[in-house]
Amino acid sequence: MKANRPAYGFTEDKVFGWVMENQEFCRFVLQTILPQLDIIEVQNLPLQKELRNTDRQAKDVHLDILVRDQRNRVYNVEMQVADHDNLGQRMRYYLSKVDAHYTLEKSKSYNELLLTYIIFLCDFDYPGQGRIRYVFHEYEDHDKSLVLPTNSTKVIINAKGQLAGNSQDLQNLIKLIRGEPISGSKHFDYAQQKIRAINDDPQRRAQIMDYETKLLEREQLG
Repeated sequence: MKANRPAYGFTEDKVFGWVMENQEFCRFVLQTILPQLDIIEVQNLPLQKELRNTDRQAKDVHLDILVRDQRNRVYNVEMQVADHDNLGQRMRYYLSKVDAHYTLEKSKSYNELLLTYIIFLCDFDYPGQGRIRYVFHEYEDHDKSLVLPTNSTKVIINAKGQLAGNSQDLQNLIKLIRGEPISGSKHFDYAQQKIRAINDDPQRRAQIMDYETKLLEREQLG
């Protein structure tokens, strides 16, 4: 790649999607973020990722990564690079769209809502506590041991957090988000090689630039 070319890293939307479309790497990332789970394999949900509303007063949603594992748990993974001070509201909205379009079929009972994880990889520390990983559930205010079983979990990964005290894989994920070099891991070797290949591919770079131009136009139109 020529030195005068801008480098598109893991946090760029298109690059993120192309790297994460590898199901083994996606599974590995999810297992790294949620080590308490046993995630053997994942599959992309065979439905369109662009959730458009027939009611034009409602906001469209574009899902970055949406997969289901061998136990029918659903994972929505999003890359967030700009802090608009509304991350909680964003996660609520994404969860509502995933539920409406993917996790509960018509005529099914609410008891059949699939266990869903909304995961935001952030280039900023939204909660502001300096940790790499924040996990949120629904608790009762007076007695935190009482958990409201909504079958949903929200996770924020903070790329600005301190690496010490976390697993090597989680530290490496943070380095990947930061654009720092990683060695000694076949999974992150794949990710770094993929990112280099994307940057060296004129067609891929053209797609990224076209995508970013359209995003800018959409923002300018409000």
